[in-house]
Amino acid sequence: LYASGASTRGVSRCLEAGYGAFDSPQSISRLTQVIGDEVKEGRDRPLAREYYAIYLDGTFLSVRRGKAAREPVYLALGIRPDGRREVLGFWLFGAEGESARNWRQVVRELWERGVRVVKLFESVLPGIEEAVREIFPSSKWQLCVLHTVRDSLAKVRKKDREALAQDLKAIYRADTVKQAHRALRELEEKWAGKYPELVAKWLDKSHALLEFLNHPKGIRAYLYTTNQLERLIKELKRRTKVVEVFCGPEALEKLVYLVLVQENERLLGRRLRGFAEMQLESCHAPGHTC
Repeated sequence: LYASGASTRGVSRCLEAGYGAFDSPQSISRLTQVIGDEVKEGRDRPLAREYYAIYLDGTFLSVRRGKAAREPVYLALGIRPDGRREVLGFWLFGAEGESARNWRQVVRELWERGVRVVKLFESVLPGIEEAVREIFPSSKWQLCVLHTVRDSLAKVRKKDREALAQDLKAIYRADTVKQAHRALRELEEKWAGKYPELVAKWLDKSHALLEFLNHPKGIRAYLYTTNQLERLIKELKRRTKVVEVFCGPEALEKLVYLVLVQENERLLGRRLRGFAEMQLESCHAPGHTC
């Protein structure tokens, strides 16, 4: 009940109504203390050596450290080569807000826990790219295309949005990198005079925005956006909204951990389409045996 988002008072009322047993909210709170050691073990657990992709993003939850403040919760979600998703961890660094230094520590910890091979890292935050290049130099970097599109459309006049949206779609819906770059040139010719900063961003970040086109077509839908992690964050927010302000970082860690453990079991039980076919094709490739 607690992991499902019920408050300690809610758990107490449910036990009394359903079973005739009364446990005070304080008693329920003490019972959840046993989770503390499990949280540490779970967050330090070894990870697999290889992931096809790892998504990095964060959300904000309110916690009290003397005074209440919204603090970032950093999250990492991986896709294994067979298409199964895995929650790799979550991190709290206090109320300083998101920073490249903290993201570097997150990426470093993934390495320390055993990750060695990652084809693709993805985030909405360009500042993480340096950390990835430093710690996983052979990995590729992908910026979330959909976030970049939304940000671009929000910065133009309303009368231009529909036309610009179609021109941007021609870029990220292209079948090949060559076709995408042709669409980029058309974007520049049409819009650079009116929205120079917007066009410059797409040109400057084209290597990161179009990296997904270098991967098999059957799995590109999972790679050009961070939607996989966004769904997890949405569920985390839904399950923790009953706590308007966590009484301290330990309380936040316990509930976030319990929610993510349950979500991890669900994610590991299902494979994303396209990965199995990709593995099968690899098995049948000349000189490769499975």
